[in-house]
Amino acid sequence: MPIDLTLRPMSTSQVLDRTFSLYRKNFLLFAGIAALPPGLLMVGQFLLLLVMNPMSKGPVWGDSTADMVKIGVVALGYLSLLVSLLLGYAFSSGASVYAVSRVHLGYPTGIAETYRLILPNFGNILGIFILVGLCVFGVMIVGAAAFVVPLILSVAGGVAGRGFGPLAGVGAAVGGLVFVAAIIVTIYLSTKLSLSVPVCVLERLGVVDSIKRSWSLTTGTVWRLILINFLAAVMAGVLGAVLSIPYFVGLGLMAYKQDPSLLLPFVMWQYFADFLARTVAGPISTIAVAIIYYDQRVRKEAFDIQLMMQAIGVPPPVQTFGAAAPGPG
Repeated sequence: MPIDLTLRPMSTSQVLDRTFSLYRKNFLLFAGIAALPPGLLMVGQFLLLLVMNPMSKGPVWGDSTADMVKIGVVALGYLSLLVSLLLGYAFSSGASVYAVSRVHLGYPTGIAETYRLILPNFGNILGIFILVGLCVFGVMIVGAAAFVVPLILSVAGGVAGRGFGPLAGVGAAVGGLVFVAAIIVTIYLSTKLSLSVPVCVLERLGVVDSIKRSWSLTTGTVWRLILINFLAAVMAGVLGAVLSIPYFVGLGLMAYKQDPSLLLPFVMWQYFADFLARTVAGPISTIAVAIIYYDQRVRKEAFDIQLMMQAIGVPPPVQTFGAAAPGPG
């Protein structure tokens, strides 16, 4: 199968054009891969809705042992849903990157094949998700604590008439600045580490090495990655808002009729609408990030020349990184 040798440095607009071109031509492939995490979420939400039945006219919870068991089941359900989402997003992310690599370089592939071939590297991908998540959310938690704790002390001091209230208020203002700084650092960190999964999948590196490699590869393209992820988030938000219109109609109907049970079909629709929005819009960011991975390798490592040498049977220069060009499989 011939390899697409049109790799060249691309501008942001060209990356977006290539992203939508690949997505349009391979919609079922990318949407099918991306459907796994939102599909797990939707199924879990429906099961929890069945157990909790929050739209009933009577009280949702009582004092009986059965209700206590129900609370335990719901808590266990939310924990199981969180774990399944983590596994699903790790699995889907790796498979999506592999699929982008195949079609971007001119090879055919399928949903089952991408999931099968990503299995040997799944542990490393999951490790990247966990480690990057801990770094990103750790920064956010520290920033939020720097703002919330002094704010609580300020309010408590004012209510109790204690003298540390004004001082805590100043601390809350400083904490607010720290929180804003934490948001900026979080965006920067998540962007610098956004190529970790493509590196792991396509170069078969370990967790720490993939993160280090991503930090290096993203040099000079941070703003482009932020812009592309922002555009993808806006598109997902707009699609989700449009699909959520029936839910807001249901809220109005429930408020007018004073009957919570009327909201049930609209809540079910909202779960399905979230599934559709995430499935359709989710691949855009993944495809663009994978293309930027190749673009950065072309800019920094002459990856296009390496592929041409491989295509004509000439061994490329020895490098410390993998070829990142999956073969026919």
